[in-house]
Amino acid sequence: MIPGRLDDVIVVEDLWHRYDGSDVLRGVSFAVHRGEIFGLLGPNGAGKTTLSSILTSQLRPSTGRVTVLGRDPVRQARDLRPRIGLAAHELRASEYLTGAQTLKFHGHLYGISGKALERRVEEMLSLVGLGHKRDELVRTYSEGMRRRLNIALALLHDPELVFLDEPTVGLDPHGRRQVWRVMWDLKARGKTLLLTTHYMEEAEFLCDRIAMMDRGRVAAMGTPGELKARMGSGKIIEVGIECSPEIVKEVSELVPEGRVYNASGLNISTKDPEPVLQRILKRFVSDPGYGGARIVVREPSLEDVFLELTGRSLKEELKVSEGEDGKRPEGPNGKARSSWNPFRNLHGQEDQLEAG
Repeated sequence: MIPGRLDDVIVVEDLWHRYDGSDVLRGVSFAVHRGEIFGLLGPNGAGKTTLSSILTSQLRPSTGRVTVLGRDPVRQARDLRPRIGLAAHELRASEYLTGAQTLKFHGHLYGISGKALERRVEEMLSLVGLGHKRDELVRTYSEGMRRRLNIALALLHDPELVFLDEPTVGLDPHGRRQVWRVMWDLKARGKTLLLTTHYMEEAEFLCDRIAMMDRGRVAAMGTPGELKARMGSGKIIEVGIECSPEIVKEVSELVPEGRVYNASGLNISTKDPEPVLQRILKRFVSDPGYGGARIVVREPSLEDVFLELTGRSLKEELKVSEGEDGKRPEGPNGKARSSWNPFRNLHGQEDQLEAG
């Protein structure tokens, strides 16, 4: 059992979920504190999306205890859903409505109307930097604009807790920074954010605390500084060459006191970089084939922490298909469920998820 705090808005204890004969989540436990940005960091297939689906009342877990804002996402979904917002990976809205019309439509579904709705629509468009696009059709929006409109939809009803599922995948650096600014603004307004991402720099830059997920488990959890401190006082020597298995084997024999691995180039983790660096320079600078290779000594990153914990590079793992080999998680009746429609049964009867 994890130690609780009065300001915990999410508490997960020994959570398991089984799908298609495999354990997708295996004993996951963590808590999210009010007002923080909490990151679920891991490669595709780590269980992040399944976990997010359980927390947002889309999916019934196999076993374990979950509370979100003090409520059971299964049995109290009706009370919970109006208090949370979800910006799913893809925008689900008509391309033939304008940005403002899209927000107004969603607002009516949440029971907001009149001047209150007009005020919220303008506030949200301003927050996500789309005020100048309010009267343009969604079909004309860039991918970055669509992501920001998606966040505005998740915030329209003023939720206490916001889930952001891979909000910057596929965006260019400018578009990613725009989404980051929105997230900082939300934190400054006192919102609690749960971010799922496989971008290490994004998690390190934004998150107060991070749960590193690997194959359905939480491999490590803490602030970015605490996670990197697991590497001790060591350094990383990075050699900018194409790294083959033969090179890894050769350098491993050359520096047996270090850990050698491929992470977008040759990397050596060592507690004493100076003698290792001398051997690396001698080996590669004297070789005509590698004479121009860039060699850098740097501090450990979250990528290095993930590798140390799992034996695999997070960047390499991103090539693996998401979750359950691209299949949708199963619903309470054992059938595949589609993504959550946050307005389904919002003011009426609950679906089968809440029935049990």
